[in-house]
Amino acid sequence: MKHTALRACAAAALFVLLTAALLAAARFLLVDDVHSYSRVMLQELYAQDGQIDTLFLGSSHCYRSVDPAMVDEALGTHSFNAGSSQQLPDGSYYMLREAAARNPIKTVYLEMFYTGYNQGASSDVPLACYLLADHMRWDSANRYQYLWEMGGLAALADLALPARHAMASLPGLPQLWKAKLTDGYAPGNYAYVTYPDEGERYCGNGFVYTEGAPRDGFATLRDIDPQQPLSAFGWENLTRTAEFCRAQGIRLVLFTAPLPSAYIANTENYQAYVDAVQAFAEANGTVYWDFSLYRDRKALDLGAECFSDAHHLNGLGAEHFTAVLCEVIARDAAGEDVAGLFCDTVQEKLTDYPDNTIFMSDGYYDT
Repeated sequence: MKHTALRACAAAALFVLLTAALLAAARFLLVDDVHSYSRVMLQELYAQDGQIDTLFLGSSHCYRSVDPAMVDEALGTHSFNAGSSQQLPDGSYYMLREAAARNPIKTVYLEMFYTGYNQGASSDVPLACYLLADHMRWDSANRYQYLWEMGGLAALADLALPARHAMASLPGLPQLWKAKLTDGYAPGNYAYVTYPDEGERYCGNGFVYTEGAPRDGFATLRDIDPQQPLSAFGWENLTRTAEFCRAQGIRLVLFTAPLPSAYIANTENYQAYVDAVQAFAEANGTVYWDFSLYRDRKALDLGAECFSDAHHLNGLGAEHFTAVLCEVIARDAAGEDVAGLFCDTVQEKLTDYPDNTIFMSDGYYDT
């Protein structure tokens, strides 16, 4: 009986080892994480444990808009941009928890491009979760909690077999294997996250510099439902983010990177979103800065040449915006009431302070 039990245990252990080896081989052979912005971002985040005091969170409107190098030079901080593609409110929450567990975070700037806060659930965009969870540390409880909330057992299975959602292209496999065996994961090597043909390059600490200009105008992605300017999912995660910051003694600042005036003009009921977030900020002892409504056109002089598409800043726009953001942060820190720097309404912005993208009657955009 004893020998039978030992053989059964040995067989089970062998099965586990063989399964783990097969999964590791599949990951190496089939999964392209070498060319992932979020993989490099998280690698750098963990490498700076204990140093980061200022954290930026949000979707591509965060990591394409805020350059931590400029922030640190202007403000003397040690900042990090932990934005990721399509990062939803629950992703921001778990990235906040992950960073705060390892760093003396003093201030969090949460970028709030409105479409993410109108999703019905995280499972609507599972890739937004995998882009982060795939590269979190194996011993991170946040990793598994995030996956479980997003997709339950199926999401955890995808973590074990990421080829299900991150399959590399077959023609590129030999070069991928070569990169993995040489310098693909080398710290500070951005060659694999630089795309000259697409006009994008990773610049460090989470910031991605983008070139290009809008080709198809400034049509909106989504109008706002005035009766529900944020979804229940958006409210839930915004609330627990604010509660976490309050419990940890972290200052939370809500902001929206500048959208073209032409874009907000084409977005019905955008005012309802602004009002809802502003009311939340006031109720939770924080602030909301929507730079789409910034008054000073001379300081934030944006035209079509500052955007890579209908709603994302390009690298030039990011430089302009980061400088203005730093000025607002500095003035706020000095005790100034910076609320007056922003228009109260969309109509005021479009009427009195529009940027140079505003739509003209002949169908073109003034640059």
